[in-house]
Amino acid sequence: MSTTERAPLIKRVAATAALLVAVLALNACGVGTLDERSKSTITLDQAKKQIDSYLTDVLAKLPVKPTRSSGDFFDQECDANDIGPHGRKQTGRGYDFGDVPPGPKAEAAKDFREFLTGQGFEPVPNAAGSRPDWVRMKNPKDNVLATLDGVSDSSHNLSLRVSSPCVWPDGKPPA
Repeated sequence: MSTTERAPLIKRVAATAALLVAVLALNACGVGTLDERSKSTITLDQAKKQIDSYLTDVLAKLPVKPTRSSGDFFDQECDANDIGPHGRKQTGRGYDFGDVPPGPKAEAAKDFREFLTGQGFEPVPNAAGSRPDWVRMKNPKDNVLATLDGVSDSSHNLSLRVSSPCVWPDGKPPA
C-alpha cells in the first residue's frame, strides 16, 4: 500500500477512534444520568425521616447498643460530574458503638447483613484499595446506603452510618 493510499485509511481510523472516544465519554458521564439528575426526588426532610427510620430498625436488630449518636444530619452537595444541574444534596447520620469485642462485633455484622437483606438491600462490593472492615448494603429501590464500619478484628471502633441518595432539597430541580 502506497503512502497516498494510507492517508485516507489513517484519517478514517482516526475519525472512528475520535467518535468512539466521544461515545464512551458520553456513556461514562451518563446521558441517562443527566436525565436522572433532572427528575423530581423526595425532599431532603423526607430523606432525613427515611434515614432515621432505617437507623431505628437496624439498631433494634443489632446485639450491641450505641455509645453515642453522630449528632445532626451531615448534609453535603452532590457531585454532578460537571454535567447536569447542580444543587442536589445528600444527607446521612449514624451511631458509634465504641470498642466492641470480636464476638459481638461478628454477630452485629451478621445481623446487619441478614436484616438489611430481608429489607431488600444488596451488598455493595468493596472497591479495590478500600477498607476491608466495612459492610456496605444498598437498597436498589431508594438508593439508601447503610454501612457498618469496623467489623474486622483489627478495628477498635464499630460505627453505623446510613446515607441518602442525592435529592433536591425541596424535591424539584431548579426551573
